[in-house]
Amino acid sequence: MAKAQSNTEEKIKDAARKLFVEKGFGNATTRDIAECADTNIALVNYYFRSKENLFQEVFQESFAHTFLPVARILNDDLPLEVKIYKFVDHMTEMLKRDPMMPLFVLSEMRGEHSQMCRIMLESGALESNSFQEQLNREAAKGAIRAADALQVETSLMSMVLFPFLSMNILKMKHQMDDEAFTRFVDSRKKIIPEMTLAYLRQREG
Repeated sequence: MAKAQSNTEEKIKDAARKLFVEKGFGNATTRDIAECADTNIALVNYYFRSKENLFQEVFQESFAHTFLPVARILNDDLPLEVKIYKFVDHMTEMLKRDPMMPLFVLSEMRGEHSQMCRIMLESGALESNSFQEQLNREAAKGAIRAADALQVETSLMSMVLFPFLSMNILKMKHQMDDEAFTRFVDSRKKIIPEMTLAYLRQREG
């Protein structure tokens, strides 16, 4: 009996994850989730009580396994160059596994009462400033220009995210199949760090 309950819960969470990514939290209904999980609304409410609770559980799992490890790379005790390459590589691989996730993240973060933003704040993932401190140390040594960690981090994330957000347009415009698109984003795992490091090492003035 316990195994059957566990299987039902996992089916509901898998269905919810799929629909939250495809439709966003606001547009995915409990009925949609129940139908996708091949169950009924009563069971969804029995296991999770509300769509909000289901979203929180699904996103916390995804966040713990995907976004948190990537976010923490910038605060790891690693040389700056290694850190930037590792960040881009891990984020690219994460998005290759789940290319719809950026659309979900953007749609949720734009919401005025975003459940995802609240979960991120409660996780403490946004609190550390060790990446800024590292940039300051490197600048003080003359190794790089003075740089704002927020600008660097935003640029890195944007350059990795954009091809996945515009994947269908890029494929159509450049006649890429899935394999060609994968080669394209893999090549950017070298290009993005090179561009970022070139900017950081450029002398001001």
